[in-house]
Amino acid sequence: DHFPVKANVANINSDDWDICYASTLSRAYETAKTIYQGKDLIIEVPLSAFMRTNVKLPSMVWHVGGRVAWFFSSQTQKENISGTKKRIDEFMKIIEESGHKNILVVSHGFFMKVFARQLKKHGFTGTIDFAPKNGKLYLFEK
Repeated sequence: DHFPVKANVANINSDDWDICYASTLSRAYETAKTIYQGKDLIIEVPLSAFMRTNVKLPSMVWHVGGRVAWFFSSQTQKENISGTKKRIDEFMKIIEESGHKNILVVSHGFFMKVFARQLKKHGFTGTIDFAPKNGKLYLFEK
């Protein structure tokens, strides 16, 4: 979350969007600012250590372990799968009540994967890569 942001290579025109919701994490927010000058924010799925240890493990182990713990509602995580889905449903309600038709959401891959699943449950169509690409536009329509 703290690596510098690469210049956006996506062909995304800010005039195509009524509003932009950007993540509160700095990398997603900085990316959003290169596309759209909106100030509305969404919150990423928090990730915590899934176990206590002084042993150095690769970051991928921490990420995967944390997400597995999230999925199984482990007490080690600040939020579980149910909490994330509830937050996304609340966010979707805000979107639907906003009256905007073309909404840009700039976020991290994990949130986008869960968000895409919830969009489909609410009648939207679209696809997202198994590992979402940085700066790639994923379009969902209803």
